[in-house]
Amino acid sequence: MRRRRWSERGASGASRSRIAVPLIGVALSVLLTGCVAGEPAPSASAPIAPTSSPGTDSSEPSPLLPVYPEEYTTPNVQAETERIAVRITGLVAVAGLLGQDSYSQELENTESEGSYWGMLNTITLEPEVDAALQAASVAADLADAGWLLNDRAQSSADYAVALSSDDDPARSWFLVIGADLSVPGESVVTVRLSSPPLP
Repeated sequence: MRRRRWSERGASGASRSRIAVPLIGVALSVLLTGCVAGEPAPSASAPIAPTSSPGTDSSEPSPLLPVYPEEYTTPNVQAETERIAVRITGLVAVAGLLGQDSYSQELENTESEGSYWGMLNTITLEPEVDAALQAASVAADLADAGWLLNDRAQSSADYAVALSSDDDPARSWFLVIGADLSVPGESVVTVRLSSPPLP
């Protein structure tokens, strides 16, 4: 399998395909390679569910949802992917923010032909901020905004929630919000966002 790297540091993105929803379990299993059945869940991993019905109070779409560009070009898809990634990353608690790394680039699709635009944001928080709780909170906010919650996986070392913006894989952005729990005394949240297939 071929995969273009996010950066020279070797951080890689979640794979995109035209049938993204069936591949979510695969993406999460790759993401959480340390996940073992029976391991205790992180103490802060609350259930993920919308707290309200999205779209019931207004016909306007949420600014947290990506908009499929009318003119579907690579620059337009890049701009929309970067816009929505900034919005999502902004949901993570800023009071405990220590640093943030962002990578944005076109990536080859390892599951089928073509490519997609990918964004990876790694957010480092103060050690006392619970990264799993932050990831769960962001996922709940996105569910309220209309994102579809597809899967969740957790272990003592990792926590991740997979979401998609649309039922149609050809028009959907795919998102994995994660927490790296592997290093005691560190609090790290990751936001991996990928576009629909590029033209």
